[in-house]
Parts: sequence; C-alpha cells; structure tokens
Amino acid sequence: MLRFLRPILFGSLLLATAAVNAVTIPYCVDPDWMPYEGIDQGKHVGISSGFLELIDQQTDWQFQLVPTESWQQTLAYLKQQRCVFTPMLNYTPRRAEFLYFSDIYSRSPNVLVSRREQPFLQSMEQVGDRSLAIPRGYRLLDYVRQNYPKIRIILAETEQQGLEMVSSGEADLFIGSMYSINARIQQSGLFNLKIAGWAGPEDQFRMAVTENAKWMLPELNHLLAQISDEHRARLYRQWSNMAVLEQTDYRMFWQLLAVATLIFGALLARNRWISKYNRELTAKNQQLEQLRNQLLETNRELEFISTHDPLTKLYNRHYFHRHFAAEHRSNSAQGHTSLIVIDIDFFKEINDRHGHSVGDSILSELAALLKDGAREQDLVARWGGEEFMIICPDTDCVQAGRLCERLALAMKVYPFSAGVSLSCSFGLTELKAGESIWSAFDRADLALYRAKSEGRNRICCDPESDRADKISSNSSA
Repeated sequence: MLRFLRPILFGSLLLATAAVNAVTIPYCVDPDWMPYEGIDQGKHVGISSGFLELIDQQTDWQFQLVPTESWQQTLAYLKQQRCVFTPMLNYTPRRAEFLYFSDIYSRSPNVLVSRREQPFLQSMEQVGDRSLAIPRGYRLLDYVRQNYPKIRIILAETEQQGLEMVSSGEADLFIGSMYSINARIQQSGLFNLKIAGWAGPEDQFRMAVTENAKWMLPELNHLLAQISDEHRARLYRQWSNMAVLEQTDYRMFWQLLAVATLIFGALLARNRWISKYNRELTAKNQQLEQLRNQLLETNRELEFISTHDPLTKLYNRHYFHRHFAAEHRSNSAQGHTSLIVIDIDFFKEINDRHGHSVGDSILSELAALLKDGAREQDLVARWGGEEFMIICPDTDCVQAGRLCERLALAMKVYPFSAGVSLSCSFGLTELKAGESIWSAFDRADLALYRAKSEGRNRICCDPESDRADKISSNSSA
C-alpha cells in the first residue's frame, strides 16, 4: 500500500513546499549523452546543465540530481515519479503519456554515420537495404519504424555500442545527434567513421515534468523564452569543443617519461638501450601526429557537412538557423534585405521520367547556375528537396525581382542533363525592420505558393513588402 501512496504523498509534499517558496525538485538526466548531458562523478554535466543553471538562478527551486545508470532507467524513474523533472529531451506521443513538455528551447540536427569508404546519402530514402543501428528507447527508433518500416534495424543498448557496430561492420549505418556523435568519435578514436548525410527530423529539445510537477511549466516557458541565441551558442561551444586527444597525449607523455627514467636509471651506461628508447619515442610521436591529423581532418569534414548540403555543396538550412538569424538582428537597421524562395517546377516528373541520378545532376547544375547568377554579397542555399533560397542584403524587392528574372532567363538557355527543359517558380519578400528571418520566410513561401497555384514558371512578390507594387504580383518568368 505504501508503494502506491508514495507518489500521492510526494506530490502533496511538493505542493505544500511550493506554498512557502522553497521547493526541492528531484530530477533525472541521460547519464551518457555528451555533450548534451551526462553524469560525471555524481555531478550533472553537459549543455543541459548550463540551461538548468539559468533556471536555477532565477527561481527559488532547489534542483536535486537523482543518479541513474541509463536513459531507460531515467524514463522508468520519471514514470515512477522518483524524479519529477528532466531538462533535455524530445517530445514523443509515448512519452506524453506520463510527461508534460515545455516549449522548444533548442534544436540540433540528426545525422547518418557510416564507414569512410561508404557513399554519402542525401536522405533516409537512400538507406535502402543497408542495416541501421539505433539505441533502445530513443525517439528516432519510433520515427524510423513509423516512417520507414522497410529499413532493417539493429538495436543497440547505447550510442557508443551503435557506433562500434558500424566501425566493426556489424551494422552499415548509425543514426543519432550530430554533436553527440562528434564527441564520441573523438573520445573513442573511431576515425574509420564519417558523417554520411542528414537523417530524419532535427532534435527539438524541451524540458519535461511529471503530473506532480506540472505547476512548473508556466514559469519554465517564461524563463526559457528569455534565453538569447548568443547564450545558446556559447553553451554549445563550451561543451562541444572537448580536447580529448590532448588529455590522452599528456597522459601518454608521462607514461613514456616514466619508462625513460627506468631505462636511464638501470642502463645508463648502455647506449644500445638509449637508442632503442629514442626509436620507440619517435614511433610514438609519429603515431600521435597521425592521430592528430586524422582528428583535424574529421573535424574539418564535420564542420563542412554541418553547414553545407552534401549534393550541391551550397549552404543548408542549419547554417541559416545558427548563423544568419543573429547576423540579421545585428544588421537590420543598415538597409533593405530581400528573401527569395525558389522551387523547381514538376521536379517529381523529372525524377520519374529520367531517374534519380539525372535528378541529382539537375539539382547540382541548378545550384551552380544560381550561385554564378547571384551577386557576390548574395547568399545561396539549398533549403531542402527541390527548394532553394537566396538572401539578398542591401536589396529591395524591385532589385530582387530583377535578379529572379535574370536567373529565370539563364535557366531557359542552360543545357541541363538529359536535355531537360527546366523552369522554376519564385516567391520573394522584403524583410521588415526588426523582423526575424523565419517570419519573412513564411511570407516568401506564401508568395511561392501563389506562383505555383497560378501556373508555375513565374515570379510572385509578397504584397506586404515595401515597393511590391513596382513589380507584377505574378509576372511570368
């Protein structure tokens, strides 16, 4: 009976404590999910610890860590209400059966990992008959089973085990969060692995509470909304740049020094042992240099892949999410900025008729055409699928419309693969003073939708933009 009454009594205790503004909040985390969160010597560490510290500074809540051995045990403790709060996880319908979620406060991309000799993959659709390792209890397991039921799944107990499966050949691919995978590759020295492409929906991190602590949600959402993008970026940089090899190198140096001391102490007079030690030390230094070079190359690849589309080599939407939004806020008062969204007309029919290899070639050719046709200060990106975006600084909607006309004319005369005659629909808008890039994108997307619904192969401007009346609302491209 006491086992059933404990959650009720605990909830009553929380409410009574809240009345006197001194609340102890027992909470759990994923103990092995760095750099996002983990437990090190009984202490909560990682990115989520930084967000929790901000909450702790602005409330009189006393957060008390309840240690767990695995993410599965953390979920079990939350169900049993042995802890009533967790600071970083994704929403799923299954978790919503026993948890209440805050608003989204951070995002992060998910990626596919393969061995280096394997090709890059544009999306989950290209996994095909390859085997895919996924940790138990992770949101991505439900996502893949629901949306890609034909993919052959191999269950792993942890992210580390899943990566080791791919490294040894037991599995072809692994799916997981990019920053966590980057940290594990560096820590474990799995340099035969690479990021093979983007995978599934991005992580949308929230905080969550149990039934007995849902009174916390209004204040949590209020405090999370006040966290700046700069502070988020600072936390990610703090916990993502882990100098793992430097720590290992330092330890190995002292080990070699100890060996050298023994050799010199016992065999000081024997030059052949000194020569042997020098040869061993040189070999160790060469090995360390090779490891360091491999790490630098891996980091360069990860940095490029995190901000560029693997097929077209243009910037991707994650680059805009992490870099351009803050840049626009700092420069919004300096002049006009226009946004162009471009969609290839009838691209599915091109793929169906000519095959995906021709479709991929056309995407690459169009990307090169857009980059060559844009001005030096313009920023061109692949937004996803057959959709592209151009940011035009110091440009009003009239000038952006002229750029669209030049690009459309260039498409008409360009010799695309397989003799395909290509056209595009354009939606454009001009950013308002103090407006976020995402709000402007919604208006440009509506203009693109109007261009497609009115016959495609045309340019439509958002009517709310300044000087929109100077260009035709649906001019033919």
